[in-house]
Amino acid sequence: MKSIKKVLITGAGGFIGSHLTDMLNTMNYDVRALVEYNSFNNWGWLEDINCKNEVEVITGDIRDADFCNTLTADVDIVFHLAALIAIPYSYIAPESYFDTNVKGTLNVLENSRKFNV
Repeated sequence: MKSIKKVLITGAGGFIGSHLTDMLNTMNYDVRALVEYNSFNNWGWLEDINCKNEVEVITGDIRDADFCNTLTADVDIVFHLAALIAIPYSYIAPESYFDTNVKGTLNVLENSRKFNV
């Protein structure tokens, strides 16, 4: 038996997100791992986990509200770790950080509330 609950992890391509993905898969959760889309189709730290063939990896962007609607539609738990974190660049391009870290979080939260996650 594979899972007890379906879990979404945003920011799964990061250091913490990849380790959380691996741990929850080991605990038999059905894991959906969100990685920010890039033209190289690189999954970041997820590339190195042992269970990458056992989890559902989705590429996309939390800044897209419609995308977040489909992302959260059938999950039970959300671990929201997606964020832009390079502080020096945030001084140069603050709007991109606001869009991802604030609006993106709002998209994840609003759609989680919509589906009673």
